[in-house]
Amino acid sequence: MSRIARNLIETCFFHNMTQGINKEYIFEESRCKKKYMELLQKETNKFNINLIAFTIMDNHAHILLYTENIKNMSLFMKKINEKFAMYYNYINERVGIVFRSRYKSQPILSERQLMNCIKYIFNNPVRAKIVLRPEEYIYSNFQEFKKKDKSNSMLDEIYKKINHVIEFPKIDNEKLILKSDFLDTSEDKETFIKELIRNYEKEHNLTICRNKKDMENMVKYIKKEVNISNIVLAEILQLSKSTINNYLKS
Repeated sequence: MSRIARNLIETCFFHNMTQGINKEYIFEESRCKKKYMELLQKETNKFNINLIAFTIMDNHAHILLYTENIKNMSLFMKKINEKFAMYYNYINERVGIVFRSRYKSQPILSERQLMNCIKYIFNNPVRAKIVLRPEEYIYSNFQEFKKKDKSNSMLDEIYKKINHVIEFPKIDNEKLILKSDFLDTSEDKETFIKELIRNYEKEHNLTICRNKKDMENMVKYIKKEVNISNIVLAEILQLSKSTINNYLKS
């Protein structure tokens, strides 16, 4: 199979991430995730956008798209975020800003980066321990993606290549080294870890007033699951580095 033309990749593929204001969980409710998915799919034809891969998490969304007109992409993102903000404010009887910023976007510059980006997007809920496999997560287009058969020869090549090359293994108690060559890696890693913490709290029915043993178990769990320094973990959990060290030694 021939390689995807580099100049087409450089100009047409973009990985976008949008997040709630103050990193709030604007997509936490199922109806909010479904609404954003509906908007994504509804507005594509109007702006000649092809959605390659997307996943909606509780406080952010990853979107990989193909467009030959970057202005159309900006209009597309602006439209869906405006419509979702109106919906979110209405159902929550609130006013004001819903999204943290306009949105983050970075062009995909190589075939390898494109493959890694797709795998990264679909494995977001797996890494966050929400599901065991990406096909189990209903707030993404994974199932649709696997069935793609585009008439556009270049896109068809991408889908075929992904189906044959990219594998989505079950992740079971292995250290997750979060590597990405797109977006803000440190910030994305922090977002993921907070999602991991949140799911751990739900699973263990922990309250805001966690006791020392709860915190100790959580710290050990995170260190087991994610390759993260004690300093960064201390900042995320708002604890001292010495406290983290003590928890890990006990």
